[in-house]
Amino acid sequence: MDTVTYPDPRTIEFVNRYMIAVRAYTNSLAPWATRFVIQYTPTVITLDGDGKEHHRTVGFLPPEEFIPSLMLGIGKADFDAKQFTKARAMLEWLLTEFPHSQAAAEASDLKRKIS
Repeated sequence: MDTVTYPDPRTIEFVNRYMIAVRAYTNSLAPWATRFVIQYTPTVITLDGDGKEHHRTVGFLPPEEFIPSLMLGIGKADFDAKQFTKARAMLEWLLTEFPHSQAAAEASDLKRKIS
């Protein structure tokens, strides 16, 4: 992820615009690993402002899968917060821009729950 996904300009732009990125290195991971049951790296978790987990991925994802995974996490967080307009917009964007991604099926299912 360090050589392919994180330095990708699309990833940087998306994360800077929509996320607050926190990176915990394995030597300092113990409290986070315990709290969020992190066993493997990379583990990417989408949390809301209260620290509640809404989505997680484990393992390498190229940018064309990583970005829609983050979008799905945001959509789930908005859905759980009952911010359905925001959730629908993020999920529609994901389905429009990344219709063949691994996140698309789950995004489609979640979008149906909103409609």
